[in-house]
Amino acid sequence: MNMRLSTLCLIIFCLVGSALQAQVNAPSNRAIADLRSDVDRLDQMVRALRLEVEALTRENTELRRTQYITASQLNAILKEWEERSERNNAAARQAIVRQVSSEIESLAKQTQEALRALSQSMNAQPQVERVTTWQDNYPKSGTNYTVKSGDSLARIARDIGSRVDWIRNANRLTSDTIFPGQELFIPLKD
Repeated sequence: MNMRLSTLCLIIFCLVGSALQAQVNAPSNRAIADLRSDVDRLDQMVRALRLEVEALTRENTELRRTQYITASQLNAILKEWEERSERNNAAARQAIVRQVSSEIESLAKQTQEALRALSQSMNAQPQVERVTTWQDNYPKSGTNYTVKSGDSLARIARDIGSRVDWIRNANRLTSDTIFPGQELFIPLKD
């Protein structure tokens, strides 16, 4: 009996084993469909991952181009910018110079016209001859003086101790205008 039982167990074991083996070797349609579904999902995931990797690769390439720049490249960009700025500034300066020159030319023409009109109006007026008379009521003693730059009759009279009308009369001056280097007689009171 023991032997029979062992044989029976062995037969059952072989039958179950071969049934399992048959299931493993010959999968069911459902198992195959499940496997295909899993493979399709894995394929979709792999494609999505490929697209993400390609996008990241493009982005990385773009970042390398724009983000990382060498010092010499930066210097070249700055030099180009400075040259462009200088050209723009030069053009602006030239435009300003042209505008100022035009305005100066216009003002010069207006001034010339005003001077011409003034001259014509002065010529149109009768000229009165001015008669200058000198008096001899100044001291006859005094000193000679050479006019220096910045001198005036009033200053000379004050500094030396004379009077403007004495200096004007003694030197027969028609106006108070004097020039450096001019010799004047300065009357002094005794």
